[in-house]
Amino acid sequence: MRGLYAILDIEALERRGIAPAAFAERVLAARPAAIQLRDKRGGARATLALLRAVMPLAAAAGVPLFANDRPDLALLAGCDGVHVGQDDLPVALVRSAFPSLRVGLSTHDAAQVEQACAEAPDYLAVGPIFATASKENPSPVIGMDGLRALVRRARAARPGLPIVAIGGVSLETAGEVGSIVDAVAVIGALLPEGGLSAVEERARALHATILGER
Repeated sequence: MRGLYAILDIEALERRGIAPAAFAERVLAARPAAIQLRDKRGGARATLALLRAVMPLAAAAGVPLFANDRPDLALLAGCDGVHVGQDDLPVALVRSAFPSLRVGLSTHDAAQVEQACAEAPDYLAVGPIFATASKENPSPVIGMDGLRALVRRARAARPGLPIVAIGGVSLETAGEVGSIVDAVAVIGALLPEGGLSAVEERARALHATILGER
């Protein structure tokens, strides 16, 4: 997993009147490392419908699709994996009940990173790096120095484990963050001010910058 980890935040898209599938199609044209559908307020039926709409688009682009929080919906929609947080189902339980799914895990401090490395998820998310408006009650910002320290700890404990940085990353900061981790999760920097016309260009720019190609 290298480059842009694009997150489709359904609430943010709805506020802008953007159809999630149309947005996903533009993002997927940039061939990011992965894409995640995050629907914190939607009911199970609505979220499943969204996952089923995006899944064939992701498959056609050859990009893995992760569902946020819900391994049951991920399995029903045919997703590649699920992303869980500290208050969601443990990695071991997800693996036991849903063995076909890849599992990503969010962490926010050294103790969580150490525990996560022991659980050996398929990738480890670390953050928030910068202040973010994408969560109602975000964990404390760790900054670039905190990111470096947690990445060193994770790589010492679990060499080869892909690490994804998340939290307030912009096009201007994506290059520096990308030089430390394998992939960078982005929500806000992908969202257009107007229509969809700029989304693919933004996704391509972010992906290339994270990879150090521009």
